[in-house]
Amino acid sequence: MKIFEKTTSTWDSKVNFVDNNDVYVGYDIEQLCFEDAGWFVADKITPYNRDESSRKEYDVEDYVFDKDFFQTVDSDALDEGCMVAFKLVSKGKPDLFLHLYNCQNGFYGHGFTVKHSGEIVDEGEL
Repeated sequence: MKIFEKTTSTWDSKVNFVDNNDVYVGYDIEQLCFEDAGWFVADKITPYNRDESSRKEYDVEDYVFDKDFFQTVDSDALDEGCMVAFKLVSKGKPDLFLHLYNCQNGFYGHGFTVKHSGEIVDEGEL
């Protein structure tokens, strides 16, 4: 899997995750006010925690998306926001989970799109 994260005016603060099976997840992380929108990878589905120093970095180069797994993660810590998780798999390695989140007060949504071989299979707003 490759991660393309750009925060220049050309990409308007977007991050894209693309695996070798042509599965794509794109997320708009442009901050508009006081919301906290972003992403992280963990070894299990993990509740939102604003303290990014507690997050571990994972090498996801050999991973692909499990196309059958998508989960909304409930957390009171997100205020009016939302978090979703995608399972990442790799032969002989432990599963990992990509989390997209937006902790906000109900006014600032961030869109995401999921494509399989160029076809949109899901899209929403956190």
